[in-house]
Order: sequence, then C-alpha cells, then structure tokens
Amino acid sequence: MDEPVVEIQPYETERDAASALAGDLMALNGVREKLPGKQLRMLDFRLLEKDGGNSAPFQAVIHDPETYRSVMVSGKLSALGEADVRSVRFRPRPDAEEFARAVEAVGSHPELGQVLTRDGAHVYRPMPPLADIEHADGTTDRVVTVGVRDPGGEVKHRVVGVRMRDNAVIPSPAGVPAPASNECETTPGVDDCPDEQPGPRSVRVRVRRGATELWNLVVSRPANSSGTNGSGAELRFVDYRGTRVLYQAHVPILNVQYGADGHAIGCGPTYRDWQNQEACFTADGDDPAGPGYRLCGSAPATILDNGTDSGNFRGVAFHHDGSELRIVSELAAGWYRYISDWRLADDGVIRPRFGFAGVSNPCTCQAHTHHAYWRLNFDIAGAADDRVDEYNDPPLTAGAGAWTPLRFETRRERLPLRRRQWRVINRATQQGYHIVPGPNDSTADAYGAGDLWVLRRRGNEIDDGQGFTTDPVLSRAHLDDFAGGESVDGRDLVVWYGGHFHHDEHDHTPVPHVVGPDLYPVGFH
Repeated sequence: MDEPVVEIQPYETERDAASALAGDLMALNGVREKLPGKQLRMLDFRLLEKDGGNSAPFQAVIHDPETYRSVMVSGKLSALGEADVRSVRFRPRPDAEEFARAVEAVGSHPELGQVLTRDGAHVYRPMPPLADIEHADGTTDRVVTVGVRDPGGEVKHRVVGVRMRDNAVIPSPAGVPAPASNECETTPGVDDCPDEQPGPRSVRVRVRRGATELWNLVVSRPANSSGTNGSGAELRFVDYRGTRVLYQAHVPILNVQYGADGHAIGCGPTYRDWQNQEACFTADGDDPAGPGYRLCGSAPATILDNGTDSGNFRGVAFHHDGSELRIVSELAAGWYRYISDWRLADDGVIRPRFGFAGVSNPCTCQAHTHHAYWRLNFDIAGAADDRVDEYNDPPLTAGAGAWTPLRFETRRERLPLRRRQWRVINRATQQGYHIVPGPNDSTADAYGAGDLWVLRRRGNEIDDGQGFTTDPVLSRAHLDDFAGGESVDGRDLVVWYGGHFHHDEHDHTPVPHVVGPDLYPVGFH
C-alpha cells in the first residue's frame, strides 16, 4: 500500500475578503454616528448564504474600545451603503496587550507587587476575564481581572481587577471567586510559547495515497474561527474520495456550570467560554503553509498528554499516524485548557473530539460540568437533499422498525438503553454518515439543554449570539430557539451534537477527559 501524503497550502477565504471590507464597513455613516472612536475593530463577520457571490447577505459586529460600545451591521455585499446598523451589547475579552497593561498595574500596587516578588508567585488569566462596573447612567467601566498565585502564601489564589480607564487596581471586584487557600490542579499556568501570527488565515489540506485523494478540506486555526466566541479548529468544504460530506464542522458553543459548593465561593455559577484563544502545546515538525499550521512527524502532545502548560507551538497541528489524519489545537479560556481535535481516518470515519483540562486555580476542585456543542453542517453529495433517521433498539413503537425518519426540526436525547444513534443520508445517492455517540458523552441535564438537534441550515445560526457571561439563563445553549418545526426531509441540514463532561475531584473513579461521537461513512465503498 502506498504511504499517506499530507499536503498543506494557504487558502484564501471569505474572512480574507471580510478583512478587506472592514474599512468600508467602519466608514459607514450609520456606524460612525454610533461609534465615534478612532480605533474601531471588526469582531465578527459572517456570510449568511452559501455561494451567494457579490450579492450575498452578511452580518458584522464592530466595536469601539474608546466608548465600549458595539454595533451589528447587516446588509448585502453589493449594497453596503444600504446596510442596517443597530447597537448591540458585546464585550470583547481582553487581548494580550490589554491584559499586559492590567498586569503592569497589579505589579505596581504596593501590596500585590510585594506578593509577586515571592518565590513561585505569578499572575495568570482567571475566570471571569472581566468584572465590569455598570453605572446608573448606562455607562460601563471596563475592569480586566488578573489572577495572582502565591503557592507559598496563606492565600494561594486571589482574583483582582484593573479599571482600564485609569489603571486603578480593585483588590476585591464583584463577581469573582473568593481568595482561596487551596489549589485546584497542579499545573502552573505559563502558556509561554511565541505567537507567530500572522500566517495564513486558513489552509487547504489534502491526504493522498498514491493517485487516490482520500481527504480534501479547508482548516482554520482557532484564532481565525467563525462565531461569536470562535469555534476551535474549524473544518470547511470537507470532501472524502471526491464527494462533499461536510460544508462546515466546528464547536461554536462551550459552557460550564458549577454546583452549589462552587457557587458559594464565587465560582461561576456558569461561564460561557470562548474558543478562539490559542494555548501552547508541543508539536514538532515544519510549517509548509506558514506560521500557525504545522505538519508533524510525531504525534503532538497537549496538556492532556504531558501535563504541562508549556510548549513550542500554538495554532493547528497535523499528524498522520498511518491510518488517520489528526487535526489538533489547544485552547485557553481563563484557567481552562480545551483540546479541539479531529481525526479523519483513511476509511472515511470522522472522530470529532473535545478534551478538558486546566491550570492551577481556585475553582475546579469544585464539582462542575462542561458542555461542548458541535455544529455539523452536512452536505452529503450536495447541499439540499439530505434527511436524518434515528435508530432505537428496542423500537419506540412495538412492531415498528428500528430506524425512524425525523421529518421536522427537533431536539433529541441520547438514550443508551435504546442504543440510540442517527444517520444523515442523501436521498438520491444513499450516501451519508452514521452518528454513534461516544461512551463518555453523557446525557444533558437541565442546564446542558440537549444532546442532539436536527435543524434547517440558516446562515445567521452559526451560534446563538451569546458572548461571555456568568448568568445561567444567558450562558445556557439556546439551540431550542432554532427548532421552529420546519421540514428537514430533503433539506440543507445542520446537526448540533452535545457532549457533556462532569468533573468531580471527590469522585475518584477514573473518567476520560475527552468526549465526542464517531461518524461512520455509509455507501462510499
């Protein structure tokens, strides 16, 4: 058998076009009326139709850091001057430069600066990332939080705030975990590898054996991924053996909920996390398409593999082990570390995986549950003729078959007692994918919202639009809002799949810190 060959080349995407449009959007009269600042930033851009060309509808979010206000711009590419502009509530997380300013202020504080001179003491990014102060007149003071770890001190962790308009240090901001004498996790948060951006925003990846092309797809690193909060390592235009199987695959929604004990000490009670901040991990190899995309000769090692927050790379690493291509990245959200991982096997099996870890902090000793939601926009041999069937054994109705078509938009539970599974099939070609839940994926509780949704594809439903928040009502995945009862028989479909990981250090039963289903090809051989 021929050896596998992996080719990686730069790929120009619509987000490159979005960067070119940014100046035109920021100059619109409607934008300038609401955002007078001189350093506007475009935080999100999405096209709402597939292959819409120059007349495609779009949405963009533009932020003014001077006034701390944002707007959403909606319109068509061919008529920017007619775009609608409305104010929206959006709080961008602190970038590296802003966090460094906050750290400098903490280091200059008489008491905290002294703490940081002690052996082993250091700062880190905590949760929540912001502790903003809202005033009665509707204005907001932006307060960036900084974690201070003093491993030899009586208080090992404290979270302080810095008011960015005047760099004033707030020793005890509202809404953060209480000072803690205990330590959760043993890995110090260092995240010390260089960030070599900019490289290509996306890359085209091909896997061949001899003259046979097995996989052809586009991959975007988490820093360039789509969605309100990013979506990890993102796959698009995924072809297997020359047949389109996925238009887009990513994890746009990620959240965590703490139990009563955690809430009592200021953890959570929930966090809506983000998936576009990259963390360091170990990946040895070359960067054939430029910084941020590495082809490895040996398996990459994340914090789940080696227990360290250090590394030599951030971005997306690729490694073919002789039977499958692994596409992996490590993410950071405060003290959490997440692993965004895809495995594309030579026989067509797709294994989405998401891993959970953390660095030293005051909260994760308390029982909590993570929820990760994959968005899988299937385009089996084309975009508009797919259906979804559900398997139950024993069947839902006595005398009925095990497979039942799902005809309308719906939310479904994962029922292990019925061996519940699903398949997405193109009605004309009978090709598709069989979705088998992973053994560690668990079943959603009330906050987890659900296990699987079958929905019509709509361009404005990449996610539910919720940015970072600690509010349980807001941070919960609002995917039920998309299930309006429309037909999904022979349509362009999106399957949302939820994986749920419960972490309780008081339960010593070994549990893998990775969730994800297996997707088996149907009718491709």
